[in-house]
Amino acid sequence: MGDLQGEDQCSLNMHVILGEYIAGEQDGHETLHTGPYGDLPILIFSQDPANSEDMRQILSPKAAAEVSSVWNQMQEDLKKLSTRSRRIIAKGSGHYIQLYRSDLLIKEVPPFIEQVRGNSPPPQYGTTITE
Repeated sequence: MGDLQGEDQCSLNMHVILGEYIAGEQDGHETLHTGPYGDLPILIFSQDPANSEDMRQILSPKAAAEVSSVWNQMQEDLKKLSTRSRRIIAKGSGHYIQLYRSDLLIKEVPPFIEQVRGNSPPPQYGTTITE
């Protein structure tokens, strides 16, 4: 985890990170307009909107709060892509959910795969939970 986080903080990567933030809203809108995907199962993992530490390193507090709000709404809007979607906000997690909350992925992904295969009852679709 430390290596990836260290690389993310390297000044050589800051222009890339800033570019991602600048393009984020447009990318989100493009993604929203590619669907819908009918009943394709979608499981959305999102960072905790309360944890905008990544953005506060390169943006003013006000700008970081605005970006966090827009990002959270775009994540919520992803649920509209499928009638069988659900979103999990990884409490306390930053951008790298697989590093901050690997426990959550280990808990949620295997049952999701079984649900897709039809071997397990489906969850309540259309929900957003914080876990």
